Amino acid sequence: MSEPTPEMLTEVLSSVLEEAAFFMIEPEPVPDVFEGDVFSATIDFEAMRGGQLRLIASRNLARNLAANMLGIDPNDPEADEQGRNALGEILNVLSGAFVTRHFGTKTPFQLGLPAVADEAPAVRRSTCAAAVRVDTGDVVVLELDLEPGR
Repeated sequence: MSEPTPEMLTEVLSSVLEEAAFFMIEPEPVPDVFEGDVFSATIDFEAMRGGQLRLIASRNLARNLAANMLGIDPNDPEADEQGRNALGEILNVLSGAFVTRHFGTKTPFQLGLPAVADEAPAVRRSTCAAAVRVDTGDVVVLELDLEPGR
């Protein structure tokens, strides 16, 4: 098992957003600061090593994600109401994809429940991170924090 890389996270993030959320993807540098209305979703995992994945995205992306997943118009009020839930659900899918890609399909693992906050995290620490721009113009960031010694 090799250490995870930003390239691996980019591949996982891109494939899940393309296949599960129907977004077109372009790799993007990871931003230092997030401006405007953003959500951050986190999920813990435990396998051969434990850690946490964090997904940071704008409210607009969350609304479009919900619309794509529910098959409704992004301007439908339901899309805005379900944005937080959609972000948590896509992080759950991303976590499963990451854990099986990194640790393999034969390693037992556990995923926690996704938690979504209405702001970017105050402190960001990560083993590695990746960002993509989707066809709505929004940037999505996936950060991995592997906790040593777990």
